[in-house]
Amino acid sequence: MAQEWQYMNTVNGWDKMDVAVTANADKVPELEVNLGGLRTRSQRARQLFAQQAALTAAKQEVTQELQQVIYEGNALARFLREGLRAYLGKSSEKLIEFGVRPFRGLSRKPAPPPPAPETSAPPVPAPDSVK
Repeated sequence: MAQEWQYMNTVNGWDKMDVAVTANADKVPELEVNLGGLRTRSQRARQLFAQQAALTAAKQEVTQELQQVIYEGNALARFLREGLRAYLGKSSEKLIEFGVRPFRGLSRKPAPPPPAPETSAPPVPAPDSVK
């Protein structure tokens, strides 16, 4: 957005230059020769700016429509995946053909190792500085 304002500030500066040179035509007649080119470029810049704004709006509309289509497509794909699981069974290996992972059970955590047997030596007391 900041770039657009810079463009229009430049074009507005051209228009001010045009007005100033036209108002002082008797003092700087040799500069009037180039005013036609400046006016043409000013008009073209304004046309391009309007076209850019229209394209930006169209791009936003297309982006919103694309997001809606993707949302609806994802909903249908979820529905189909669930239908496949219901029809084929959640553990069926045939699901892989449709890009659906079959249920293969939960992995169980291994049982903790048994505690080590205690040694007959008494525990060493902590030093007084730690207490």
